[in-house]
Amino acid sequence: MIRSIFVIATVLSMMACRTDNKPAQQSAAAAPDFKTYSAPVPFSGSWLSATYLKSITDDQSPRKAQESIEECYIQLPANTLTPATMIINFHEGLSDLVTVINNGSYQLWEKQNDSLSRSVYNIEPLSADSLKIGDKIFVRIHPDVSGIQPRILEEILFKGTYLSKEGDHVEFKNNGEVTGLGKYKYYEPVIDYFDAGLQIDQVALGENREQMQHFGFKFKRDRLELYTLKCKEYDEVDKRCVDVDFGNKFIALQRAQQ
Repeated sequence: MIRSIFVIATVLSMMACRTDNKPAQQSAAAAPDFKTYSAPVPFSGSWLSATYLKSITDDQSPRKAQESIEECYIQLPANTLTPATMIINFHEGLSDLVTVINNGSYQLWEKQNDSLSRSVYNIEPLSADSLKIGDKIFVRIHPDVSGIQPRILEEILFKGTYLSKEGDHVEFKNNGEVTGLGKYKYYEPVIDYFDAGLQIDQVALGENREQMQHFGFKFKRDRLELYTLKCKEYDEVDKRCVDVDFGNKFIALQRAQQ
């Protein structure tokens, strides 16, 4: 009798062990694969290098600001597993980056041949308006993104209402439109200066977006001066000016108090 009770107790103990292990095995099997798991990204939107923004704020020169950055801009998607491109020096980009959640952390992985191959950047939220991507700090901005490229300088440098010497109101909008500047209805600041003929800060003005004329510009805090371009060296082979300087002053504008 005692032997029978011992056997029954042993069997019940073994059954209990098997019962305890089963939920753990099911839980492990149910863990999602981060390379296929889609979830919302709480910090989606446009993010700009804090170093670049500080240079624009301090010096108001996109040409100078470009010299001090590498990773400079990214637009993060609304959901993971969606492509993003990290812009480098506003001259080239790291494409085929995909946002994932790996062990509770957000990362940007490189995608090759439809497969996620390696982690390129860790993303660490610092606040509602700042992120650390890799070892760089990025801040949230709200540029117009309706065109081919996000209108970054329009948002952080030019946007606002100005007064001419004659008292005319000139408004630069963040969507690339300008009013009060005569025949010119559109403007496009140059953001990439890694090419010939871009020795000074420039902005293009046009009656339409397809045909634009370039001008040099200088910001002196709340004063914006536009100049015609003076060609110092012309390349007969490429049929273009490869060295430019400021020409005659076209207009001077004073930013109106907000």
